[in-house]
Amino acid sequence: MNLPLPYKHQHLWTIVGPLGPRVPTHLLSHSILGVDGGANFVDRMDIWVGDADSFDGKVISTHEFKHPVSKDSSDLSLALSLFKNQLLYELHFWGFLGGRLDHELFNMGEILKYLGHFPESLAIMYRPDGKVGMHLLGSGEWRFSYQGTFSIGCVENSRVSLKGECRYPIYKETKLAPLSSYGLSNEAYGEVVIHNNGPLFVYFPEGK
Repeated sequence: MNLPLPYKHQHLWTIVGPLGPRVPTHLLSHSILGVDGGANFVDRMDIWVGDADSFDGKVISTHEFKHPVSKDSSDLSLALSLFKNQLLYELHFWGFLGGRLDHELFNMGEILKYLGHFPESLAIMYRPDGKVGMHLLGSGEWRFSYQGTFSIGCVENSRVSLKGECRYPIYKETKLAPLSSYGLSNEAYGEVVIHNNGPLFVYFPEGK
C-alpha cells in the first residue's frame, strides 16, 4: 500500500478520525486523509483508509484503501504506513481524542512508533473542543510558546533536555524512561525549548 503519486511529496496532512466533531476550516487547507469513521466529519478526502466498521455511508474520496475488519493492525496504523518518504512531516490528528482511553493510548503509541523513523517530524492531536491536546515529536530540537501546565513523556527510552521559560528545566541532557513521572506537571511561562533524541509527547491538560 503506497501513497498515490500526486501525494507522495506532500508533507502537510490533516488525518481525520472517527470521534469528530466536524473538521474546522483551518485544517481543511491541508491534504486530507480520512481514517474509517472520520469520513463522517469531513466533506472531501484525498485518501480514505479503513474497514468501514465505524462508517456505513458512501466514501467520497479521491483514493480509497479498504481493509478487512479482521486484521492485526489498526486503521490508524495502516494509514500511517502510507507515509514512507523521508520528509519532514507535519501531521494534524483530528477526531482521535475524547473517546476510549485504550484507543487514545494505542493511537499515541502508534504515532510515536511512526515518528521514531522520521526525525524532525511533528504530529499534533486536537481535543474535541478544538484546542491542542498533545504535540508528538520526532527526535530533534523543538520550541513552543505556552502559558500553563504541561507534561513530557515517552514510550521508549529517550534523552531529553528542557530549557527556556518553565518551572522545572532539564539543563543537562537526561535519560527519560518510558512514562516516567520525571516529566509530569511542569509549568511554562513563555517559550520552551526541547531537545530529544527519540520520540516524545508533550501533553497540555488545559489545552493549548
